[in-house]
Parts: sequence; structure tokens; C-alpha cells
Amino acid sequence: MRRSFMAIAIGVFALVVLITNCSFVVRQDRQAIVLRFGEYVRAINVAATNQPGLYFKLPWESVVIYDKRNLGLTLAGQEIVASDQELLIVDAVVRWQITDPRRFYQSALTEQGGVDRISIYTQAALRRALGSASSDDIISGRRAAIMQAIEDDLNRKTAAELGVHVADVRIRQVDLPSQTQQGVYTRMSSEREQVAARVRAEGERNAAIIVATAREQSERLRGEGDGERARIFARAYGRDPEFAAFYRSMRAYDTALDAGTPIVVSPDSDFFRYMQRRRGGN
Repeated sequence: MRRSFMAIAIGVFALVVLITNCSFVVRQDRQAIVLRFGEYVRAINVAATNQPGLYFKLPWESVVIYDKRNLGLTLAGQEIVASDQELLIVDAVVRWQITDPRRFYQSALTEQGGVDRISIYTQAALRRALGSASSDDIISGRRAAIMQAIEDDLNRKTAAELGVHVADVRIRQVDLPSQTQQGVYTRMSSEREQVAARVRAEGERNAAIIVATAREQSERLRGEGDGERARIFARAYGRDPEFAAFYRSMRAYDTALDAGTPIVVSPDSDFFRYMQRRRGGN
């Protein structure tokens, strides 16, 4: 009886050990591959047909579990030489996800191995993209386009070799080495001043053109007005010569004599010829 109880206990214990060794759980945010003597057998919770939950394997099979979420990688203090030969200190962040766990296992084995490989790829992609751009574009001008170019470059490399999809690349910070900061800021300030001077010169030239055009139009209108006035006076003089002579004399007196200005002229001067005729007529 006692031997039977011991045999049953040993059997139950062996069964528990066997079940424990042959079962495993894959969480919703994890994915797994099953290996048989180191060779790939199947993947779990990767495609739509595979779901998380409790799974079983043979005792001689092993399971490798990877994270299914987006993972982060930070690269700090990367020294990059821009196309204008300026040395930049770049901090970048990469978000990536394992999409093919079989290829990832064959290439990187572990998640840390994947981080090391992606770090190398990212450094190379940063040098290719930033090395073909100027420091001004990297710092402020075309950073969004440059980050997209780096992301596309990384995806071409990691998808084929690691089974990884790069979801996002961000250049978090770009600094200049302390020994070159002042020189670069001075050059950038000089370039902005040159642009401002060019804009001001163009504005002044356009203003001069506008003023000259307005003056020309004003003189043309004044000339047309003077001509029209002369024609009106000519018609009026032709209709009443006596009035015309009187008007011309009055205009001459008004132009020649300012208010309160004394003038000494002989009474028989030509200046008063019209008045003399009037007195003679009376």
C-alpha cells in the first residue's frame, strides 16, 4: 500500500513536471517562436491567425519570447560632419518593432543583439543623411525631411536583415561643439544681415520705381491740364479780345506786385499801357 502511494506520488510529480515543461503562455504584448534542436518550428502571436494564450510544445523543444510592442533606442552624442564641414553633436531616438521573429532570431538572437545591430545601422544612416545636408538645414531648415530620409534608409536595411520595422526616427537635439559655436553663430548672423540688406535694397528700388511712375503720371496729367487750360483761354480770348487784354493785365499785376511791396514805375510805362488806353477812352 505504501509502495503504491509512493508510485502514485512520483507519477503525479512527473506529470506536473512534464506539463510544466511542455506548456507556456504567450501574452498579448509578446510573440514567440518555437525551436526544435535550435531550428525554427513555428511562430505564435505574429500573424492574425495566431493568438496569445496557453500553448504546448514537446519536451525537446524550446521557446524564445520577444516583445511585440514598439521598442526605443536612444543615440546620444553622435559626432556628424555636415556637408559644409561643420562638426555637429546629434542626439537621436529610434522607435522599432520586431515584425518577423524568425528572421530576428536568426540575425540578432536576442533583443539586446537587435538593439546593437540597429544602433550600428542608425549611426550609418545618420552619417549618410546628415553628411549630405548643410548645418543650417540640419539645425532648422529641413530637419523633418532629413528624419524621414533616415527612417526610410533604416527600414530598407532592417526589414531585410533583421525582420524589424522602424516606426519613427527623431533628431532630438543638434548642438555645435563649444569651440565652434561662436564662429558659426557669427557666420549665420552675417548671412541673415546680407539677406536683410538685399531685401531692403529691393524694397527701395521698387519704391523708387513707384515714385518715378507716379511723378511721370502727375507731370503728364499736369501737362494735359495746362494744355486744356490754354485751349480754354484761347477760345475765350478769341470771343472777347477786350476781356482777354484786361485779364492778361490783371494777371501781370498780380504776378509782379506782392501785397505791400512798393514799386516805382513811370506812368507812361508799358506796364500800365492797358490802363492808359482805358483813361484815353474815357
